[in-house]
Amino acid sequence: MPGKEVIEMEIQVRRLRETLALLEPAVPKKASLPVCRYVRLGDGRAIATDLDVGVSIDLAGAEEPILLPLKGALDFLRFTPGHQAALIAVSDNKATITVGDMQTILESADPQDFPALPMDGGESDGVLNGDALVRALVSVAPYATSETGRPTLNGVHLATGDELEAVAADGYRLVWERIPGRLPGPPMVIPTRAVDLLAPLWKHAAAPAVGEAQDVAGLAMAKRLIRLDWGTERLRLRFGAVCMAIKLIQGTFPNYRQLIPSETTSSLTVFGEDLERAVRQVAGMAQKGSGIVRLSWEGERLLVSAKAEDVGETSVPVAAQCASPGRTALNLGYLRGYLKGKAGFITISLSGESGPVLFAHRGTPHVVMMPMGVQWDGPTPAAVSEAEEGVEQAEAHAEVAQDASEEEPKRKRKRKEG
Repeated sequence: MPGKEVIEMEIQVRRLRETLALLEPAVPKKASLPVCRYVRLGDGRAIATDLDVGVSIDLAGAEEPILLPLKGALDFLRFTPGHQAALIAVSDNKATITVGDMQTILESADPQDFPALPMDGGESDGVLNGDALVRALVSVAPYATSETGRPTLNGVHLATGDELEAVAADGYRLVWERIPGRLPGPPMVIPTRAVDLLAPLWKHAAAPAVGEAQDVAGLAMAKRLIRLDWGTERLRLRFGAVCMAIKLIQGTFPNYRQLIPSETTSSLTVFGEDLERAVRQVAGMAQKGSGIVRLSWEGERLLVSAKAEDVGETSVPVAAQCASPGRTALNLGYLRGYLKGKAGFITISLSGESGPVLFAHRGTPHVVMMPMGVQWDGPTPAAVSEAEEGVEQAEAHAEVAQDASEEEPKRKRKRKEG
């Protein structure tokens, strides 16, 4: 009876351990395809995938195709000396890892059953400052919705062309951040899971563009670049020893620029820490009511308040610089989420009492929130009232123009019939 084939390879423990640790987030905890619980070694790479996002990392010594169960391999390697070599032998769907006198035997599987990682991107390609791209994607991703009804809002929209922006929205909030550079080609929607995987990979595995550096100081300041190539269905990202293959979300992202106020009628500037403190003080009352925080301002004073029927009202004044009087009401959770960690000045602008509220803070993305409908005491501030009248007039003109355009074909038909 012929002996069973044994596949062997030798890899430095530190390299293998670091590579598996980087791939750990890419291995699904609940895999629809059981073989995806493994990491594939072979052709000088280690690969993990959940069928929607795949990650490949160069790994010297990993030449033969084998599958390792990630958790079992990492548990064994975590406390083994990094300078030693790990001898990996696979036979009859059993993987044996030996380091010195230590050994573990793990379940394996046929590497031919492992899904192929699509390494082709598409007809469009470009190179960007990776630090700027990753920062923008990570900053806006929390604003994407997790609801399944609108798939295009389940990811980050990358608006390409001369005005490169990362955008996310959930139907109540819109956030966008400009990215330096230019990226010709069609726009894309990147799943938030891919963004979540990209962040730690970029942090630990990206490499600077050595060719740009003239000396050690230049190397320290050199840009770290990401290479992108994509089509309508897939995006490929390459940096350092890492390659990511991402299945893009299909569909057209909403025209977000229409939601960004082109003109504002009222604005104020306030310290983020002061506003966050005031919101915390009124949060208890807001939670007893409808979860709404009211902001009203004039002169050098911002009043933060919340009401609850049959309970009462809490209000906290905050010093602010107000360009013109205004007021709005916002969801408590969304407002607290935005204010978290915001040091320094925040600018809040209105395009009318019932229009979107624009937030701006240096070093962070711009955010638009839709206001909550509430009954206010007292008259509408003049600046806000004039703005709403202007909006109503514009809408009326638009309705008249639409009616006229719809009526014109009718008149033409009547003239022909006559």
